[in-house]
Amino acid sequence: MRQHKPWYRKSKNAWFVELGGKQVRLAKGKDSERAAFEAFYRLMATRPENLPAPDKITVATLCDLFLDHSQRHHAPDTYTHYKHFLQSFCDTYGRQTSSSVKPFHISRWLDAHPTWKAGRRHAALVVKRTYAWADKQGLLSPSPLRALELDPSTRRTRVLTKAEQAEILAAIRDQPFRDFVLAMLETGCRPSEVARVTAADVNLELGVWILTKHKTAKKTGRPRIIYLTPPVLDLTRQLIVKHPKGALFRGPRGCRSFSRNNIRCRFKRLRERLPHLKHFVCYNLRHTYATQALVNGVGVAQVAELLGHTSTEMVSKVYGHLADQVTHMREAALKATQS
Repeated sequence: MRQHKPWYRKSKNAWFVELGGKQVRLAKGKDSERAAFEAFYRLMATRPENLPAPDKITVATLCDLFLDHSQRHHAPDTYTHYKHFLQSFCDTYGRQTSSSVKPFHISRWLDAHPTWKAGRRHAALVVKRTYAWADKQGLLSPSPLRALELDPSTRRTRVLTKAEQAEILAAIRDQPFRDFVLAMLETGCRPSEVARVTAADVNLELGVWILTKHKTAKKTGRPRIIYLTPPVLDLTRQLIVKHPKGALFRGPRGCRSFSRNNIRCRFKRLRERLPHLKHFVCYNLRHTYATQALVNGVGVAQVAELLGHTSTEMVSKVYGHLADQVTHMREAALKATQS
């Protein structure tokens, strides 16, 4: 009996695999080995009854099974995020048995991508999450990556001043992306929330966006309500007329919403255009919003609600950079000593 892996048949000039006693053609042409293996992995993911023994499951097969699960149960952005890192991992270790992978292999893989920087933690977390899922599903138990230690998370502590915010907006050359950045500054939304909002999500009478699909939907069971300031409310009215269907915030050509990678690249170009500003990324807009709200006296519970968090812990731990607000803290210290 043939093993569960593709082979090339010269007489047919094609790649085959034998599953359930039948030979399945995967790809035509001797040079199409990569395409044949990709077709094989997809086939294994959709036909779990053909899976080999746990100690024979390759990394690529395991990742495809997890991605099939992710595509069915996670948001499209989450699935794309997982796929990006798992594709890179499979390019390195795809044909290796999944049970033979150790934390050492993760370290070597991450070291081969020095440009990822903060992405190192995300990459390792995605692989560890894939193995944890396989463990729970009984495909690979126990997970050989249980002891994998992740890099410590880095907080985006950069808080933009009003002058810096204005400078960033002025440096954006096209109006659509300027509108996108303004909406983040004025609402404190996650970039994915601004990119996702449609006319159907808007209640102009109440002055809010109401998102049923959002990051904490499964935890809260409630829609995400985003409260609009007058500038964003006026902008929303204009965009509803322009885009009555689909995403309100779109790229300069008006056909697509802003993707995760598109936003990242746009901010990279902004940093190149404004080298005198210290490092900032898209999420600094959200952190700036939260910190300004706390400095201006908005309660922690209210800030948590405005940001869409399920508790006040995240606001106090991550967003409340009040120690850096010297003037505000000196005023607080003065109030503390007054009788």
